[in-house]
Amino acid sequence: MLIMLLAVGFRRQALELAVWGMLYTIGLVLFWFSTPATVVSLAALDGVLTNLPLLLVIYFGMLLSGLLLDTGSLSRVVEWFSKLTKDRWHSTLMITVGSGNFMERAGIVAEPIIAPMLRAAGLPATGAAALSIAGYAGLMVLELGGAILSVLALVTGLDSVSLGRQVALLSVPATLLLVLSIPWLLHEPEQLKSRFSSLVAVGLLAGGGALFAAHFIAASVAGLFGGIVVLVVLPLAGRQRWNLDRRILLDMAPLLILIVCLFTVNLITPVKDAVIRAWPGEISVIPGHVIKFQPFFSSYTYIFCSYIVALLLVRDRQRAWRNFAATNRRSWRPVAAMALFGAVGQVIAYSGYQPGFAQVDPALNIPLVLANGVVEMSGDLYPLFAPFLGWIGTFLTGYGTASIVLFGKLQVDTAEILKISPVLLASGMAVGSAIGSISSPLKIALAAPLCGAQGREGEILQRTIPLGLGICLLLGVLLL
Repeated sequence: MLIMLLAVGFRRQALELAVWGMLYTIGLVLFWFSTPATVVSLAALDGVLTNLPLLLVIYFGMLLSGLLLDTGSLSRVVEWFSKLTKDRWHSTLMITVGSGNFMERAGIVAEPIIAPMLRAAGLPATGAAALSIAGYAGLMVLELGGAILSVLALVTGLDSVSLGRQVALLSVPATLLLVLSIPWLLHEPEQLKSRFSSLVAVGLLAGGGALFAAHFIAASVAGLFGGIVVLVVLPLAGRQRWNLDRRILLDMAPLLILIVCLFTVNLITPVKDAVIRAWPGEISVIPGHVIKFQPFFSSYTYIFCSYIVALLLVRDRQRAWRNFAATNRRSWRPVAAMALFGAVGQVIAYSGYQPGFAQVDPALNIPLVLANGVVEMSGDLYPLFAPFLGWIGTFLTGYGTASIVLFGKLQVDTAEILKISPVLLASGMAVGSAIGSISSPLKIALAAPLCGAQGREGEILQRTIPLGLGICLLLGVLLL
């Protein structure tokens, strides 16, 4: 509530939200939830180390996007990209929904590529940051090669095929609502009426494609299939020719190298197994929670390699050095904000634990208190609030998987009490956790600096928090 108030009411930037959120959370957990200071300290450190790969993604992503924007390469790529589609709106939808879902399925963190591309396409900085998340959030449970869905099945003990189909079904309205919200996120609500048919078409293409794949192929490729459908249909509607020249190929080279590398290490099994084993490192701050560092399997390594390639293609070395210095001056704020948000998430998750982390008092653990409170207060109307509970988990921790781990088993227990479908209830909570991505301060802190919106995170959250809550409420009505 404090973060919502500061973000929505006062439009504070991400670092301020993170600092105040951290101070308040530590005080709350220490004095109200009676958690030992050693547990709080270790949980905070664990949160920072867990987020270290994302911190490197932000830093290297800012270096790459800043250089590509400064040299005009990204603008020329987006201009070429836009020629494949009918108009500016189709181009925006192709980048946001098509490319976003395509990349997330391949294990590529979409924001470092999608956010600067949207900015180069002429979108306002705040809109580019929000759309880089909104494009894939509706199908997020079906992304990452089915890894999130596997976690849901493991935590709940439910059949993964049934879960995949129900998640895909609920993801259709979630995706449609997010796509319909694009004009509002761009501060152009008047465009909703004139663009309504194309927005509905793209939302149904992505969501319907994912639903088809979940039923007839496999849920693990559903998000990818939804993205591909959009990427294929929109250029066909534009009826444009693919004209590539040497200049465009050079401009594309850093991005193509990044995409090829990430696709290779994520989709080719022998390569994937090799890079996971290569130069592994792990650390355990909290007993039972192992933090793994796999540099050859992580996005930041290949973003850095792409930056080196982009640097080699720049003829003006002084310009490149000035860009590097400018990026370093502005990068510390989003990196610090992300580190603090990661720490806050773990402090919340481990509230109520005793020294050694072997025992936890359910009455002193914030996620369990929230979950049990929602169940008690809602009674038979609980399905209405299941997506909202998933949204809370992602809002607090920044991760949909964390939300599923925290609240997944509760859905099965509650379904047994209410005598309703545990698969549908768990699926509703999981899709709600995906919707939480658009409202998460951690996610916004990741996207904002990549498109020049750093310092305006509160302005973005002022729109994305009510949007996430509203979509979760509508999903809850459908679930009920």
